[in-house]
Amino acid sequence: MPPGGLDMIQDNLALARAYEEQERYQEALAEYGKAVKENPQDAEPLLCRGALLGELGQYEAAITDFSAALAIDPYNGSAYNNRGDLQASLGRHEAAIADFSQALSLNDADVDSYYNRGLSLAELGKLQDALADLDKALALDPFHGGAYNNRGLIQVRIGDYHRAVADFSKAIEVRTGFACSYDHRGLVYEKLGDSARAIADYTAALAIAPHNADALYHRGSAYAATGESEKAVADFQLLVQVNDARHPLAILAKQQLQAKSTGDKA
Repeated sequence: MPPGGLDMIQDNLALARAYEEQERYQEALAEYGKAVKENPQDAEPLLCRGALLGELGQYEAAITDFSAALAIDPYNGSAYNNRGDLQASLGRHEAAIADFSQALSLNDADVDSYYNRGLSLAELGKLQDALADLDKALALDPFHGGAYNNRGLIQVRIGDYHRAVADFSKAIEVRTGFACSYDHRGLVYEKLGDSARAIADYTAALAIAPHNADALYHRGSAYAATGESEKAVADFQLLVQVNDARHPLAILAKQQLQAKSTGDKA
């Protein structure tokens, strides 16, 4: 490294972070690139650039940076976790699990890696292993709303609806504004035959996110099933209005409206 090189790298990193805060992402990437070029054996600029690339949806480039950083510093657990998260985003769950496991071999109290590995295991249908990882994540962080929510989803897949309700309820308790957990719990209440509680949960979800497509469709369907056709139509109409016409639930809602119109004319 040339004299003053370390100071120059830190200056590049500081400037890159300032650009990130201002959402000037291309300029931030350029500064990270300068820092990488200045000292290719320093993992920090690669980690920083990889994180930004991941946020920008450039997953392959981000994975390349994290891999390069790990070649320099193979004991960086967060880099394994971050690379695993990117692999999972690309649907490469076996590779993701390998990275999360490597992170956990370096730090067996890494909540994020247990949580992320659990999600990938669930995607592969390894539900009991996924539950075990989410249990470990919650033992380490009993206020992890995402872990409760996703454990609830796995309980639904297993068919244990009462435990699913308990998990969604806990997710709602520890994480305010969690619309999806209200929606998920509402679906389980419907499976348990409790339409009133289901509609109440969909309504709670919509109080948080008024245009939530899932909650609108589910409440509309619940209203239709209980004979409240006018309320059902209102939900389906709003769903169609506020979502792209290609949205799967918007398409289903439009079909429901067309069926209702045809039935009224018959």
